[in-house]
Amino acid sequence: MPTGLPAREQLTEPISLEALLAVLLAVVWLAWLQFVVCTVIEVSSFVSDRGLPRPVPLSGRSQALARALVGTFLVGTSFLGTSGAANAVVAPAPERSAPVIQAVDGSGDREVAQEVAGAEDQAEAVEESRAPRARMVHVPGVPSSMTDVIGRKVAIVQPPDGAYHDNLWDIAERTMGDGRRWKEIYELNKGRKQPDGQQLVLGRLIQPGWVLIMPEDAKNVTRVQAAVEAPPATTPASPVEQGPAAPADEGASVSEAPLTPMASGGLLAAALLGALLAERRRRRGLANTAEELEAEVQLRIGADEERARRLDRALRGLAELCRTERLQLPQVYAVTVSSESVELHLAPRVETAPMPWAVQDEGSRWTLAADVDLPLEDGPAPYPALVCLGRDDDDRDVLLDLEALGGLVSLSGSDAVAREVTSALAVQLAFSPWSDDQVAHCYRLSPAAAQIAGSQMQVVDDVDALLASWSGQRRHRPAHDVLSGRLRRSDGETAHYLVLGEAPSPASVELLSDLTGENDRGVAVVSAVPVPSARWTLEVDEAGRLRVPLLDLEVQAVRITADTEQEVAALFAKARETAPVHAGDRVAVPRPPRAGEDDHWATAPARVGVLGDLAVRTTGQLDPARVQLATEVVVFLALQQSPVHPSVVAASVWPGGVTPEVRDATIARVRDWLGTDSAGNHLLREDEEGRLFLSDDVAVDWHAFCALALRARTSAPHEEIELLRRALQLVRGEFLTGRPSQRYAWLPRTRLERQSVDLVVDTAHRVVELSLPNDPGGAVAACRAGLRLAPASQVLWRDLVVSESQNPDGPGAPAVVAEMRRALAACGATPEAETEALVEELLPSGADPHGEAIA
Repeated sequence: MPTGLPAREQLTEPISLEALLAVLLAVVWLAWLQFVVCTVIEVSSFVSDRGLPRPVPLSGRSQALARALVGTFLVGTSFLGTSGAANAVVAPAPERSAPVIQAVDGSGDREVAQEVAGAEDQAEAVEESRAPRARMVHVPGVPSSMTDVIGRKVAIVQPPDGAYHDNLWDIAERTMGDGRRWKEIYELNKGRKQPDGQQLVLGRLIQPGWVLIMPEDAKNVTRVQAAVEAPPATTPASPVEQGPAAPADEGASVSEAPLTPMASGGLLAAALLGALLAERRRRRGLANTAEELEAEVQLRIGADEERARRLDRALRGLAELCRTERLQLPQVYAVTVSSESVELHLAPRVETAPMPWAVQDEGSRWTLAADVDLPLEDGPAPYPALVCLGRDDDDRDVLLDLEALGGLVSLSGSDAVAREVTSALAVQLAFSPWSDDQVAHCYRLSPAAAQIAGSQMQVVDDVDALLASWSGQRRHRPAHDVLSGRLRRSDGETAHYLVLGEAPSPASVELLSDLTGENDRGVAVVSAVPVPSARWTLEVDEAGRLRVPLLDLEVQAVRITADTEQEVAALFAKARETAPVHAGDRVAVPRPPRAGEDDHWATAPARVGVLGDLAVRTTGQLDPARVQLATEVVVFLALQQSPVHPSVVAASVWPGGVTPEVRDATIARVRDWLGTDSAGNHLLREDEEGRLFLSDDVAVDWHAFCALALRARTSAPHEEIELLRRALQLVRGEFLTGRPSQRYAWLPRTRLERQSVDLVVDTAHRVVELSLPNDPGGAVAACRAGLRLAPASQVLWRDLVVSESQNPDGPGAPAVVAEMRRALAACGATPEAETEALVEELLPSGADPHGEAIA
């Protein structure tokens, strides 16, 4: 630290060691003076509460450092200066005017009773729990019982990122542009009970997972909305049997608190998620922001992928059965899908069904049990116009075949909700797994819906011209003819789908009525507004309850709200853009949070495998019915970079809400299931602040891969290639395949699906560089290992083509090119220009040695 200014003689004398030291002293003095000036300016600005001061010239980093130090010092002294008073003040009791929402049926009384002391308070709490309860639209990380945040903007305290811990100053700076406004956040939240049972009091730091009420001008935060109460459920006309009940605490994964429409989207969310993941398999898209990833989390929470796959397989399998047994495909107007079965509603009745379908009600219904193992068929979709309307009170997804309804379908009731439902139907026509590549036309619908669907939705400006072209193209065919012809799409029969956001002209309505007549099929029209000539009118209210009067059906409708449309559209937009793997020389290797390489992975008694099929090995025993949940908890903890609070685990693994009792009981079971180390210490541990983490004795293949890749970066070439080959031997398949549907919704927040592909491709490519031309067989093995995790990586396919062209023991480049084209086609990808140029360079004739075309 300088103590005085240098003398004039020191500045003018000839350069010497002493003079050089004097110059350095002057530089240090000027830097110190600059920092002092910045500190004084920041303190003055903070005390006067004038907001952010103007930048000091040439002092960017010094001023930023001064701002951080001043903020930390003043926030800390404000807390410490009043900590004595805090000790004498009893923390305020939580307000009793806000009702509590139960997370699990029957558990509310117990949870409320534990929050109050004394028998009188317990009785009062139980009485309150029986009263009508306020509900909120679900926000990830916000417990359903925290009703004081309804209508307010909230921020969630983030988990630690390495050595960084979230704090009030940084939250204020990133949401309001001024860290000095941390006091406003503190005043809004002091004394409020947080999800982990603690409170923000003087002298106490904030914890990950806490929910902070924010000032109204805060940006990039979520406002918690009050949920619109649905009317009492009516008794269904034909109830289905209920499946076996889950264990009481396992059932806590389903909350009574309503989720956002997309988080309860079921088949709609499954269609969107499937299309999004398909886009990402075709190319490496742009990276998503944290807000966009939260929209993806909502999609994964709601996506019922298991039901969607089962429905698709059942319908395509039925088409194949009818083809092979020479039966006419039945005319289906509605489908219901439950956890127990797929049920087709037929008109007219058909009393003979191919096995394993069962005939019900004299042929008016066909059912297929959920446990029937059907072969995977890839033939044409027999009912491509099926759209899911929503889920009924018996947890059945209800679908209508728009082509089979014999007339135009319009919605009435709430205009805003009708448009949201119509957008959901339009997206399904473009994306549903049980349909083929088809195009839906939309007129005056939300632009974001068209952005989501991309090339599979065309925006129409002139409905009259479109309908005229359809009328000229089509020939009148009986419904049963078209049903049979659906199995021969190659004959040129094209279905036409139109979704209207506004009512068309009377002339267009008349033409639509003719095109959608009951004796003709292949045209489906849905209108978000009432149309006088509509044969089918669906009624939807503000709460999203949709009624189909002709069928006496009522469901909670599928919807895509305006906010959700924008978020999902951003996900698809970035997935459709191609981004380079890295801007520099190599992909950065993340530093693993635990020690251990492949030798530790091979011998560890407890390990977590994510580079391929999900695999967790433990030393303890657990009820098989609880293994899925326990596995997700273990994988979640294994993929965190630092310890996490139990409330963070709960918000991630139980996005619909869970009681503290269930959360703690599950964690205790997981601790016993993982077992102990050689010294008898549990492998699932807690730090001094109660945060959870896994011991280094638990091996994780991803961390072992990163450890080997990291060590290879500083090794000589001969050692580097050996380390990278050892890393690639850990790769078994695509990242975390085989995980259950509607679990692991938190995975996008880790960004590991993208990061793992980048690093594995980079590793395999580096091995190819080090292997060729001396070891083409080793290069081929590296490419094959990388393609197990990234099957559509054209970097690795090009490497494989080059390697096989130099490999005397391989099948040769022509066979690999043919294999590559098949693999890319299966992903819906097309060869990049660089790939095509390489193929043309190596195989200019375009044919293999046997004369068979490879293109």
